[in-house]
Amino acid sequence: MSHRQVHAGLRGLMSHAMSTLNPESKHSGWLSLLLLALLPSVAAAQSLQLTYGAKGIQTLSFNGQTLADVGANPSDSFHIWHMKATDLAGNLSTDSQSGWGESNNGTSWDASSNTETYYFNWGSIATQFVQNGNQLDMVVTETNNASSGLIFDGAEIYPLVLHFPQDPKNFNGYTQYAITTTGPGVSVADFGSGVVSAVLPDESQPMYTGWKQAGANAYSPLMTSTAPDGLATFLPHNDRPVQPGTSFTYTVSLRFAAANTTPNASDAYASFAKTYPSQMTWSDHRLIGTAFLASSPQDGSDKTQPGGFPTNPRRYFNDASVDVTTSVGLQAFQNRMLAVAQANVVNTRAMNGQGVMTWDIEGQQYPQDTSYVCSPDQVATVAPEMESTVLDPQSPYQGQRLDDAYFGIMTGAGLKVGVCLRPQVFTLSGDGRATQNFLTSNDQIIANLEQKAAYANSRWGVTMFYVDSTVDTNGGTLDPAIFQKLITDYPAFLFIPEESTPRYYAYTAPFYSFIFHTDIGTDASVYNYYPNAFGVNLVNDVSQATLNSYLPALTQQVSKGDILMGLVDYWQENDPILASIYSSAGVSAPPVSTTPPVTSSDVSPATTPKHHRRSRS
Repeated sequence: MSHRQVHAGLRGLMSHAMSTLNPESKHSGWLSLLLLALLPSVAAAQSLQLTYGAKGIQTLSFNGQTLADVGANPSDSFHIWHMKATDLAGNLSTDSQSGWGESNNGTSWDASSNTETYYFNWGSIATQFVQNGNQLDMVVTETNNASSGLIFDGAEIYPLVLHFPQDPKNFNGYTQYAITTTGPGVSVADFGSGVVSAVLPDESQPMYTGWKQAGANAYSPLMTSTAPDGLATFLPHNDRPVQPGTSFTYTVSLRFAAANTTPNASDAYASFAKTYPSQMTWSDHRLIGTAFLASSPQDGSDKTQPGGFPTNPRRYFNDASVDVTTSVGLQAFQNRMLAVAQANVVNTRAMNGQGVMTWDIEGQQYPQDTSYVCSPDQVATVAPEMESTVLDPQSPYQGQRLDDAYFGIMTGAGLKVGVCLRPQVFTLSGDGRATQNFLTSNDQIIANLEQKAAYANSRWGVTMFYVDSTVDTNGGTLDPAIFQKLITDYPAFLFIPEESTPRYYAYTAPFYSFIFHTDIGTDASVYNYYPNAFGVNLVNDVSQATLNSYLPALTQQVSKGDILMGLVDYWQENDPILASIYSSAGVSAPPVSTTPPVTSSDVSPATTPKHHRRSRS
């Protein structure tokens, strides 16, 4: 019902009521005033006001503020931009009516149903506008004729342009995308005096919504079933094909709300969670300790060139005096490495942590971004000193492989263990150079990660995996379907991807970096569709002042399930604070200790290099 219809209905009601009274009744005056007083309150309940023109919406206002006016801005009128179609063999169609919406056989506006229809030689696209209070549904039906000879992949529709009084919060003048294959199709525009969300209620199809930048503080609701024109190569490019003789209908909803509120999108969130249900079963949310065994060379511009020390090529302990080339030096190196494992146990237990993530079991012989090998199945080739047999006759681990003994000390103490993986292939060449080579398909990446994870699990009992550099060659975040497959095949593992999208929460615990970005934890919006979502937040040796200033926020996130990471290869000054956070959050409170845990002097805070300070974008 329109604003005008509401007023007309009330006036009719008032007229009817007055006609039933004696004209000279003393009640007629106050009844008239009472009914007139109702008019503003009913209108306020429906603050979204629309008028229609020859091609769709002519004006749109919310709470009395005009946001769209095609008369004043003719170029804002309804139009269809980029389209995509292929022939039945999959070849891209070059026909103008398959690639550009304004190249067509004509259009029509049906004022009785508020529907704009475009006609093409292959079929039609109809867009119906349906208002329900402060919600405007735009219902699109793409029809592909049986005789078209084409598969219609989608169209990019711009129904109107909203001119906001200010640039919406966090838009910064840029187009905003909500892509249903990576996260819910919900994009919120907070323009100060009000809020409007572009919402795809049905998340089961590969679709795009959001806000297309259309000028200063101006944005068009984005609605398309194919990759939008100009979409960056690092974002997913999806199509929703319509076969000949079929049609496809979808809805994009504009939902308006008052300032400082958020429009309801529970239907979209429920649909997303149903389409991509959570498969997470990891139930231990205690702290995870971190151990960094080496440090990458800092002065090499060529990432492929080795930069190790002469007698310590993998730069373990960042110590040039380590000598793994002699039996005496190797034995000393082994004892030092086993002392780190023992320190990991003591310090993790002191914080009642669940386990230890070792970032660099293979050492760090090469500059970043090659430095983190993250290929445990190559440890024998890449870092033979870690595969050496423990030499010390006084050691209880004599005769064991050093890496087996290192992890065995921790698992033997009841701790979980973790290592780093990468979705690239670490490759050593004959001249000593090394590269991290990207893979080109989901299947290749899945096989690569599963091979590494299975090796680490079967050999060392590893169940926690930090997955470094989860991006493709374009810098785009990897398809979440990769981790969907990983957690399906290995449901008892915890994967912690460095880069992620919202859908990752269904399969992983995404990585946060408090140490570098003061990340607090899982965004509140994620709980709308994954109420048990959690992530893993690297704290390590951030300054105590910074850590203390965020204690309430971090404590709250831990109480919701987020996991903190702190150094355990030595007793770092932040470790007691991390323990207190868990105690305050009521999550497996660590035991009270009157004295700090003791670490081997070989890995004391004074001599441990800050090689874990890896910058993360």
